[in-house]
Amino acid sequence: MTQARRPSPLQRRVLIVLAALDEKSPGPVATRDIERVLERSGDAPVYGPNLRASCRRMEASGWLRTLRAPNLQLAVELTDSGRAIAVPLLAAERERVQTEQRATEVRVLPLVPRSQADEADDRPVELDGRWHLARRGDYVIRLDGTTCLQLWNAAGQATRLAGDPLQVATWLQACHDAGIAVRMQINESTTPEESMLNVTAPADQTDTWYRQLDVALQAEGITGLNEEIRQAVAGPLRDLPAPARLLHILREADLLTAAGYESDTEAALADLLARAGFTGDQAQEMQWHRIRWPQMSQEDVDRRDLNSLLDELERRQLYCNREQLTEIVFSPVRRPGESWTERLQWLLMTDGFGFCSPLSHEAAARVLEILAGYTGREVAEHLATVTVWNDDNAGTQP
Repeated sequence: MTQARRPSPLQRRVLIVLAALDEKSPGPVATRDIERVLERSGDAPVYGPNLRASCRRMEASGWLRTLRAPNLQLAVELTDSGRAIAVPLLAAERERVQTEQRATEVRVLPLVPRSQADEADDRPVELDGRWHLARRGDYVIRLDGTTCLQLWNAAGQATRLAGDPLQVATWLQACHDAGIAVRMQINESTTPEESMLNVTAPADQTDTWYRQLDVALQAEGITGLNEEIRQAVAGPLRDLPAPARLLHILREADLLTAAGYESDTEAALADLLARAGFTGDQAQEMQWHRIRWPQMSQEDVDRRDLNSLLDELERRQLYCNREQLTEIVFSPVRRPGESWTERLQWLLMTDGFGFCSPLSHEAAARVLEILAGYTGREVAEHLATVTVWNDDNAGTQP
């Protein structure tokens, strides 16, 4: 067998299960657990001997790595080449299931007569994780058969979101549920009808947007939005979008307060603000100037780096007396100017700290390469000689 061959139907199912589990929790999976998952899928039954034989063939092809879990159960994990095959298979399976579901899904369009919805004011609506302010939503069917959602705001500006008929129907339902007037039309329009124009400044109703933003920020450990700010956002500066209005008010208010460090929250906060309708510059102002971040000391930075290293080693099944190692690395009794990596090098050359692994000695080369990047190859080679490896399974390692 070679890696160029195509997986059998059973192997495809196993690779799909491993890819799905790898997304949630990377690492080895017991073959008994794979068997249970395949049984629950409702497809053809899978028998243990057939499954294990299939796993051995995939190991020979370089797609799987076989090892024994701590409880001595047979377990497998994807290799890099196996993951390259399994991930596209998982994506294709998800697309197939979604296509089958969508082919039979029925959605009734919520067409409300115009008299039942007030189209004078913008209302916030969340569509696929991003906020929009609109007073009317149009389900548009073009002559070529394509569809889109056309959102009009009180300033007469249109936003068009392209999607298939079912997706547009889902968005239209969300607009209807948010209290926005909805309708259907053939082809896009360039302006709202004149009778729809309102020359007076519309009331700005952003309570839902504001409250959900507050909840999302608190989930990231950022507090400080309050009722006084909410009332200010809902009142003045109606010609500005809600994110710009909030930033204007925060320039005159106390800073928001973050419980965690900026570097730990930066990516999640940037995504949160983008989904809430902040532009790139507005999100940057919020992160840099409107939030008070706690300062991280150099030791905090070093401790985080060491913990990241130990987390990665544990993820790859190399374990040690973690608490003792961390305590001694950051002991007050250190040479002046000694970095944590220098301290770690010295410690690992003098004491193994009980390193052990369910892997075989020869299968641990990649794990030790990670350690060598921090402490040097000499330390990694020394650690290889003092670590307790499970060489009983050496013959089953790739």
